[in-house]
Amino acid sequence: MEPLQSGEGAGVKPPEGPCSISQDQAMALLAHLVTSADICRFEPHVYGTFRLIDAASRLIEALLESGCEDAWLKGFRDEIERKKTWMMWDREAYYEFLPEAAGKLAAELRRREGFTSAP
Repeated sequence: MEPLQSGEGAGVKPPEGPCSISQDQAMALLAHLVTSADICRFEPHVYGTFRLIDAASRLIEALLESGCEDAWLKGFRDEIERKKTWMMWDREAYYEFLPEAAGKLAAELRRREGFTSAP
């Protein structure tokens, strides 16, 4: 990976501070994940992808509620919330959104670590 050049936001990370979830929030997310895994045995394939992207949104929500001040995460959650329901009426757009979301997250992680491209 190539480090960002000076002036390009090299190593730009959100402000450090409290950014954790409570035990109740963690247990609720755990229950969602475990019951989702169980019900995925019977549901159509697409529901599993929906449950996972919904769990990501729930995790971000818990982080934001716990005091994590991160504008990128808030924007990412807002986008997930807008687009996850496409699964019901625009399956093609929903399937295009999933790899786009993964790419956006990967790019943000690389940006926060100060890199511009994958190895």
